[in-house]
Amino acid sequence: MRYLITYDIADDARRDDIATLLSGYGPRVQLSVFECDLPSRREATELRKRLRTLIDPTEDQIRFYPLDERAIRNTTVLGARVIEERQDFWIIG
Repeated sequence: MRYLITYDIADDARRDDIATLLSGYGPRVQLSVFECDLPSRREATELRKRLRTLIDPTEDQIRFYPLDERAIRNTTVLGARVIEERQDFWIIG
């Protein structure tokens, strides 16, 4: 299943750690938004556990939005801006 994962992280170091982790699961489509393919419920649960260890739950927030095939097909993108990734973001730790 594909998930749209968004985050609002107060601390720069935590934000970098989260972006690094998420980049191993799919492309960054906005500065704080990733489209991640998680083939099983188990993998989605594991990712949530890993992210939970990286955040401060009183200051930060991460949201998972599951996207079914219809939602993916009906996605509309306005504009051509592309987010440039750092090459070292494609490491799953």
